[in-house]
Amino acid sequence: MSEIEISCDRGRLDLGYCYDFIANSYWSRGRSRGEFDRSVEMSVPVGAYCDGRQVGFARVVTDFIAIAYIADVFVDPDYRRRGIASMMLDALHAHPDIARVKRWMLATHDMQPVYRLHGYEDLNETIMMRLDAESDDREPLL
Repeated sequence: MSEIEISCDRGRLDLGYCYDFIANSYWSRGRSRGEFDRSVEMSVPVGAYCDGRQVGFARVVTDFIAIAYIADVFVDPDYRRRGIASMMLDALHAHPDIARVKRWMLATHDMQPVYRLHGYEDLNETIMMRLDAESDDREPLL
């Protein structure tokens, strides 16, 4: 099995590859390429890389202080069941720019078991939330 690399370097993202996946997902059908690019620009993204190419993506929409919303998480079907989604979540949760965020949220129709492993709890059948109790103990950003 090839090594998986996780990076929050937005310069490494293959936006064309990401958009092609996102545009065909149940949660983003109808989103234009321009809208996708803008959403990534306005977020904290993470990519997963293996075998010389991108194989996963996720992003966080945040105010950097109070709330973070995980969005557009996907792993290439050929690379699933390797823990890549979990590695991307771990990288986002540990990102220094959002270390003070206490309330993390997301919506999913089918991946609740993965998110529960990372401390997310069901608010309803689709919305999940994670409270980072340690966020108050970290140094303020400002």
